[in-house]
Amino acid sequence: MFKRLMKLIDVHAHLEHKRFKKDLDSVVKRFKKAGGKFIITSGVNKSTNREILKISEKYDSVMLSFGIYPVDALALEMQKGEVSSKPEQGSGNIAGFVRDLEGFDVDAELKWIEENKDKCVAIGECGLDYNWEEFQSGEARKMQKEVFRKVLKLAKEIDKPVIIHSRKAELDATEILEEEKMKKVVMHCFNGKKSLIKRGVENGWYFSVPPVIKRLEHFKMLVELVPLKQLFTETDAPYLSPVAGERNEPANVAVAIEEIAKIKGMNEKEVGEQIFENAEKLFNI
Repeated sequence: MFKRLMKLIDVHAHLEHKRFKKDLDSVVKRFKKAGGKFIITSGVNKSTNREILKISEKYDSVMLSFGIYPVDALALEMQKGEVSSKPEQGSGNIAGFVRDLEGFDVDAELKWIEENKDKCVAIGECGLDYNWEEFQSGEARKMQKEVFRKVLKLAKEIDKPVIIHSRKAELDATEILEEEKMKKVVMHCFNGKKSLIKRGVENGWYFSVPPVIKRLEHFKMLVELVPLKQLFTETDAPYLSPVAGERNEPANVAVAIEEIAKIKGMNEKEVGEQIFENAEKLFNI
């Protein structure tokens, strides 16, 4: 059973995921029962951006972040053979990717996001991903950066926060965000070094903490370094569960709150209320 806390918020989830197809109603109800107020569900490409739009029309507790995931952004070029897949250094192979990639026109999708800006509270997830071999070439990295800058420019134009994915690309992502003078930033599931975390804090950016903090020391270290006024709770549901192998869901932000409270030496209610206040400030909710 989850403890009932005041004003829980999950700033990053993927409610359109196939693992929620059969019981999304129950998932949302459990979140509300735990004290949840809002879930920001994030798109990653053309189809998911439209799927989450439909979900938000059904649930008053669901808000939107329209995204262009770095790997999806290059899928069309890969299909056309316009991007070399020769890796510079070994890493994960895309054959092990958790979902099918979808080719789409990035510029057309950015235009759609601009046209639907009043329906979202943020842009993302977006960013850089150097994890997969097929996207390790210098050419692929260059194109990822170009798309990333396009997304950031749009976010500034429509005055929306950005939710950043930076897997194995934390330094490059940080440098680009700084170069583009981004102020409204949420570093999602950030795995960078202490120096980069401190740099983000100095830039005034936010860091979102997933329930996997229960079993990963890195996020405990991050919480120690980041002031509470710059923290959020997220789930990345159905990923990053507090229990290995189990599906994650928005109600588990209560687990992240509990761990943050222990580290900060505060009670859970105080932590939950401050994080919700952070969300009110950044997302204008």
